[in-house]
Amino acid sequence: MRNIGKISETVLDRSVTKIIKNHKVDIKGAAKGLDCAFFSDMAVSTGYVAFADDDAGSHAVINACNNLWASFVKPEYISLAISMPDSYREIRLKEIMKQICETAHELDVRIMGGHTEYVKGLAEPIISVTAFGNTLRALPESEKAKEADIVMTKWIGLMGTSVISKKKRDDLITRLPAYYVDDAFRLGQFVSVADEAFLAFKSDKTYAMHDVSGGGIFAALWELCEDLKSGCRVELNRIPVRQETIEVCEFFDINPYSLRGDGALLIVTDDSQMLTKALTEKGILATVIGRTTQCIDRVILRDDETRFLESSNTDELIKVL
Repeated sequence: MRNIGKISETVLDRSVTKIIKNHKVDIKGAAKGLDCAFFSDMAVSTGYVAFADDDAGSHAVINACNNLWASFVKPEYISLAISMPDSYREIRLKEIMKQICETAHELDVRIMGGHTEYVKGLAEPIISVTAFGNTLRALPESEKAKEADIVMTKWIGLMGTSVISKKKRDDLITRLPAYYVDDAFRLGQFVSVADEAFLAFKSDKTYAMHDVSGGGIFAALWELCEDLKSGCRVELNRIPVRQETIEVCEFFDINPYSLRGDGALLIVTDDSQMLTKALTEKGILATVIGRTTQCIDRVILRDDETRFLESSNTDELIKVL
């Protein structure tokens, strides 16, 4: 039985990256830690949702666009691929398309086209969105590890908390007040990283970025270090988390640090004081949670306790849904 979620790094290297390696022409991409491929002044990235999510259309668009924003790219166009369970009525397809169109309008991206089909045996729709955009500045060289501060925006587990609060509302209100569960659902309003990414890459002190998504903050830190070929030292107690997320995770006995976290952005910078000030002035929470290191060890610190970060392919959201 396969674990549900991302494939392991071993399988990725052996059966994906190695096979396509000789087919890349003048592009940067298809590597661990990278969510985009670059060619000339353009970049492309794919986001998807393949779990029970009533807002799957919107979330797939945001996921694809976040990948570009975190790579110093402004999203311009999207292309869609939607696979629907054959048991679903047409009204559900219309709902998904309305979500996609509304989100595309909010993010100022245009829909190029795509493909839609019914597939036998699916339990939930699978929505894949490919986003295309223009680079706003040259991607910083990250071949050599260096030491710099890691700034995180907003809070961990935002999308996971929002999705669970909507799908499992009836369960949650047996323990939590209804208004509190509704507040947890409304965390979904924070899942785009466009604003903070735009501020970050205006600064020539920004060295790298990585958006938090599947696998949560722990997966994002690992992938960031893979891209930078670096290590990190992160203070667990400095990682911001909303109380709503803590309550939802305690109810379902899941780990908030491995919960899908679209909406948070990791920014590696040589001037964290300037960046956090600029973000705060725009109403965006920004916290220095640690530093990248030339040593390859990826360390999470909590009081006097030290643990080593490991590659993770699972997301706590899947366990609940």
